[in-house]
Amino acid sequence: MHAHTSAHPRPDFIANAQQTFGLTVVSLTGAQWEGRAREVSLPGERGRFGVMARHTPMLSTLREGMILIYPETGEPPFQLYVSGGFVEVQPTHVAVLADLALRSEDQDRAKAEVAKTAANSPMATSLTDAAYAQTHAELMHHFGESPRAKP
Repeated sequence: MHAHTSAHPRPDFIANAQQTFGLTVVSLTGAQWEGRAREVSLPGERGRFGVMARHTPMLSTLREGMILIYPETGEPPFQLYVSGGFVEVQPTHVAVLADLALRSEDQDRAKAEVAKTAANSPMATSLTDAAYAQTHAELMHHFGESPRAKP
């Protein structure tokens, strides 16, 4: 029986945390992140998945959620919210195409814009009080906020 020793290096096709790949995240408003990463964690349609250098090529759809980017510099993960989209994975590069992608510091502003647009829409005036309350509660739950009483 042959024991594994350090004399036998890891095969080239197995990624490690020191290897990096090119990563581009693009939305309708332009590039949101571009650079080298050690790993990226994505909200796939069938659940969250991670990608490292030398990943098998694939295409996948993304659901709404956070992308966690682990930069090559070793800094803490960088977070981007995406409304959904697509990801193309190649061994040396990952490309994310999203309708909407926001840096974590822009999320509060984005929530306010969505609320303002919804309030001014024709549908807002056609809702009954009960339907409005239900929709409002669902939105608050979606954004992780508890409903507050009006002053």
